[in-house]
Amino acid sequence: MKKIIFTILVVLITFLIYFFNRSEKIYYVSLGDYLSYGINNFKNVNNSYSNNIKEYHKQNLDKYVNYSSYDDYRVMDLINDINYNKTVIYEDKEYKLQNLLIKANLITISIGMNDLIYKSNYDTDLYEYTDDLLKDIESLLILIRKYNKDEIYFLSFYNVIGNENLIEYANKRLEIICNKNKIKLVDISLLNNYIIDKLYPTNDGYMYITNKILYFTKQKK
Repeated sequence: MKKIIFTILVVLITFLIYFFNRSEKIYYVSLGDYLSYGINNFKNVNNSYSNNIKEYHKQNLDKYVNYSSYDDYRVMDLINDINYNKTVIYEDKEYKLQNLLIKANLITISIGMNDLIYKSNYDTDLYEYTDDLLKDIESLLILIRKYNKDEIYFLSFYNVIGNENLIEYANKRLEIICNKNKIKLVDISLLNNYIIDKLYPTNDGYMYITNKILYFTKQKK
């Protein structure tokens, strides 16, 4: 009987040590488009907000993987990649995307701007299209929540299409969707103040995004 109790205590202590060590370490996964990738106003890859956050947590960082694309990466692309459990190669190591989502305790997402930019170039009902895009974003967030119950931050839209009313409308709807799925919406609507070529932020713009995200993470502490 004493051996059984001792074994149970050893297992319990081992679990508690694992749990508290896990909670102290940060497993950070960044998902998204050119913002997550870090394209600046000179169209060079520089310090993205993802890299800035990684550096901020470097003393406590267990793992950092940035799964993002320079190219025309859209919401349905990310949904498909998750559903197909795409293999992610980052810094010469291979990961399965679903496994990354399961292990992460910090996730940031920037996606949807490419979708809006593409449609704004055509004569179409942007409000109707935005409603459809927001449905896709909600599907994405529900999918990610299947794999992860920890901290997730989603970047808002900012106005690179010359339609302030539409961006305001989209962000209000997006906030409702994020709240519904217990995801923090990071308002970067003032990113336009750090845009020179109408799309990509300056380095100061990436610091603006970084500080917006860190505001929430510091509140959590």
